[in-house]
Amino acid sequence: MHPEIFGFVKSYGLMLAISFALGMALSVRRGRRYALPSDVVLDLVFAVLVSSVLGVRLFYVMTHLGSFDPWYSAFFIWDGGLTLYGGIILATVTVLVMTRRRGIPFLVFADIFSPGVALGIGITRIGCFMAGCCFGKPTDCSCAVTFPAGAPATKIFGMVPVHPAQLYASAAGFLVFGLLLLLEKWIRFRGSTFGFFFILYGLSRFIEDHFRYYTADQFVLGMSNNQLISLVLMVMGLAVLILGAGRRAPEYRHG
Repeated sequence: MHPEIFGFVKSYGLMLAISFALGMALSVRRGRRYALPSDVVLDLVFAVLVSSVLGVRLFYVMTHLGSFDPWYSAFFIWDGGLTLYGGIILATVTVLVMTRRRGIPFLVFADIFSPGVALGIGITRIGCFMAGCCFGKPTDCSCAVTFPAGAPATKIFGMVPVHPAQLYASAAGFLVFGLLLLLEKWIRFRGSTFGFFFILYGLSRFIEDHFRYYTADQFVLGMSNNQLISLVLMVMGLAVLILGAGRRAPEYRHG
């Protein structure tokens, strides 16, 4: 666990910044396929950046209202404590609004941006591991890790090995990223990459949460809040694929 690098750089914040930078560069490059000017893509990516940061923190705060002492520490985003689904939801709403205003089909930009989101998840979860947040349940499996004294996991379980849930999530993010790029080679219609992203990430997150630690108040019907959202995302992704495959909208070219 290395919450800080060089003694003053927050590792989680650094990984978050790297993920946004790479996601932005990838989205600009992918936008050229649709003749989208880089400034248009960058405007949309910046809106996604701001809305996703607000969303990940807001969702986390709403589900951990009693965890902030003093109360204003809820604004200390650099200390970790984010819920990715909050960012995905708010960013999706933001893109819906902005693409409509610019006359760009929502699913076109969603296809452009989805692989970058998966890549960002893979990178950012490494930051979670370094910060010690989002840890897993106790286990004696061979891949278990023991965090140092004072880490969030040891404050709850003591010096016992736990699942490296953050690294599971990171590996899943990189895997989804690779699968999205691979699937585009064989299955490509408007909304296909976006639909597959919802399905693949929803499935991976549903599985990951079996190993991740949550407090009792974050469960509904025997599942974590995020697992319920995962099910909704998978259904939405399947709907996007079915409708998109049926309509087969013509290839979009900006301008």
